[in-house]
Amino acid sequence: MAVGGPAGLATPTSQEQMAALIAWARAQNLRVALRGSGCSYGDAACGTGKLVIDCSLMNRIVAWDKTTGRLRAEAGATIADCWRTGIGDGWWPPVVSGTMAPTLGGAVAMNIHGKNAYAVGPIGDHVKALKVLYVDGTVAELTPDHPHFQAIISSLGELAVVLEVELQLKRIEAGELEVLGVSVQNFDELFACFDQYDHDTDYLVAWVDAFAGGKSAGRGLVHVAYQLHGNIPPASKAKMTVAGQQLPPRLFGIIPKAWMWMLLKPFSHNLGMRLINWAKHWSGRLLEHNKRYLQTHGAFHFLLDYVPNWKFVYKPHGLIQHQIFIPKDRAKAVFAQVFAIEQRYGLPSWLAVMKRHKPDRFLLTHGLDGYSMAQDFAVTPGNRERLWQMCHEIDQVALAAGGRFYFAKDATLEPKTVAAFFPRENLLKFKQLRSELDPAGVLATDLYDRAVAPALEQLGAPQ
Repeated sequence: MAVGGPAGLATPTSQEQMAALIAWARAQNLRVALRGSGCSYGDAACGTGKLVIDCSLMNRIVAWDKTTGRLRAEAGATIADCWRTGIGDGWWPPVVSGTMAPTLGGAVAMNIHGKNAYAVGPIGDHVKALKVLYVDGTVAELTPDHPHFQAIISSLGELAVVLEVELQLKRIEAGELEVLGVSVQNFDELFACFDQYDHDTDYLVAWVDAFAGGKSAGRGLVHVAYQLHGNIPPASKAKMTVAGQQLPPRLFGIIPKAWMWMLLKPFSHNLGMRLINWAKHWSGRLLEHNKRYLQTHGAFHFLLDYVPNWKFVYKPHGLIQHQIFIPKDRAKAVFAQVFAIEQRYGLPSWLAVMKRHKPDRFLLTHGLDGYSMAQDFAVTPGNRERLWQMCHEIDQVALAAGGRFYFAKDATLEPKTVAAFFPRENLLKFKQLRSELDPAGVLATDLYDRAVAPALEQLGAPQ
């Protein structure tokens, strides 16, 4: 159940070096795990006993058109590089994660989603072209009509090496969003709030208190956000700069945020996190409910960057994150059941976040017409086995409801679960592409070996 292990490391700085490394690994019968910023929560960027190729220094902005908002960058460029390139010209990435650290290559491999997934889909829906390196040394330019395009996006980095990504950014008129906070008391109010706002808003997300039970199960705080248009305050226009989007270095203008994880560390147990969740609920109820305010794009989107080194709260044994996607008509009942399971195990999530989603066309997609719940769980030597068992039980509840899972937030999925939640024809297609594009299996992360390859083996020969 350990995640990661010893590996070789190479860090190319050019596409030519990348091609040479892949050719060398192929000649030496070495297996390769591609790594971007390492932001996935499980073993998606790990390569125990393999050659890990760190792509993060292949990070040039290749082209930027401020008129059309079309950006082309190497795969090691990050979400931060994208917004910093576009913000001064009135453009923002169409889809961003909760941190600006992921690389474009990693974002494409996982087909990341954001707080606007219900409206605009995952990042793959906004990719206009890919430059890829196949294991045999061939370099190709792929557009959405290419038969490999929809498979390589969402392929976990297991079909080809993404060298460049061409992304369509979206036009913005201000450096701030109008945000509305809505405090909800239970799952009924939570889902009613999403139903009210998910048809005419730009972003929608909810924090949920996983410690609350009974009539309070599902209580939380929903944030609804709108782009500013028309008569925009001069101060909001002035924040369309890199400096205007920078997150403040101090909390309340006083406490250095670099200290925040140390202030939170004494609460890193169930009782402490129950107290923090309770305080967050009541602060939202008293200070944010039905209040509107302006917030920069950076502050609204990149919560995980707001507290540097926040993961240190989970030291010394770390955390896992687990995310399930449930069809719309079953989500409320499933999430209530999942929270009850966690409380029965004595392992409630310390942080739970709900988002709305829609289907997409990509091969290994997690998208569906429904909702997701992403949850953080602390790992300790005493709870590790029980935590994995609990996640497996939650997986079965999700599967029974027609649910799906997200490989960027996975350390626990079993091969039988992977085989069950994807359509069989999708897995067969992926297996066929693997046999055609990488017959020797050069590209293989620990995630692939743990969960995907055994699932593919259960399918038999590709058709």
